[in-house]
Amino acid sequence: QDVRAPSALAAPSCNMAAAAGAGAAAGAAGAAGPMAKLTIWPQEDMLRLVGLLQVSGLGAVVASCTAMSRQLQVPAQASGRREDSAQYLQMLQAQQVLLSLESALSEAAGVTTPSASSSAEAWKSLQTFECSAMTAHGYCYGPDWEVKPGRLVSKKGTWFKTSTQFSWELSDQQRLYLPTGIVVPILQIGRVTAPTELKRHDWVSQHIRVWVRPQIVKMLEARCGTWFVYYPHFEDQGNVLIAIVDSWMKRTTQMSGELEPFEMIYVPKGLPIHLVGEAVPVEEEWERFRHQHVHLHRKIVLASPPLTMKQDKYDIFVGQGNDRLVLAGR
Repeated sequence: QDVRAPSALAAPSCNMAAAAGAGAAAGAAGAAGPMAKLTIWPQEDMLRLVGLLQVSGLGAVVASCTAMSRQLQVPAQASGRREDSAQYLQMLQAQQVLLSLESALSEAAGVTTPSASSSAEAWKSLQTFECSAMTAHGYCYGPDWEVKPGRLVSKKGTWFKTSTQFSWELSDQQRLYLPTGIVVPILQIGRVTAPTELKRHDWVSQHIRVWVRPQIVKMLEARCGTWFVYYPHFEDQGNVLIAIVDSWMKRTTQMSGELEPFEMIYVPKGLPIHLVGEAVPVEEEWERFRHQHVHLHRKIVLASPPLTMKQDKYDIFVGQGNDRLVLAGR
């Protein structure tokens, strides 16, 4: 009995594996089809299982069911050929890495091959995200604005500029007008830090740098060339307005006495103003309720930029395009 004891102690592990394999094989005989695609053990963790089973237990587990036979086929064959080799473990590790990689690629192919409709939706979502992430920045003269959380409120007619240069040094494409009382949503506000901007003039320090959504800039750009007139002062001939008294073209519907000189152009009696279309009623929410006479104003869009001459501090309208030559010949 003392001699047989070591064998009696060593045998149960093999016998248990064999018994488990036989019982599982009998139970799986009638379900070979479904079990063939069943994953009993995660493929990426198969190396640890092989290490636990060792060579002696691989055969029994492979015989237990079709799914395990499929998963352990390569390690079992390798163990049969190199059971006594020191290179067995290294070869087995390499094989398992390759199998894990193939399994990952197979899963990734199913995830990264979307349908045409899902691709279109993903592309649309990406474009929407890019638009929402885009920003535009410009410069404002700080004293003209009231700074509030997430927005700026204009205290007077002012400009949104591409640089800190004086507004009269910039073209209409480099400055965008904002009338009194406009609330501008902002993303961020900061000081002027660019060396080229800081060197321009002594009032640069009073400017602020502002980041806004591109839609805000587009809205302001759409108003370029837009003016307001007091309608009773003009004769309407469709796309042409003729001043019947001395009057003003204004950048806003505010009373002319409330505006700065840069916000209006003096129009002498008898001069025509050529328009892109007919004069239309004022519809902007920020303009409609400025005073009780707004309904007598009309919004106009000039067919071409106005030609002006400076007298004192006011701009005097002298025509559009080649009208200056006509006036000079009168």
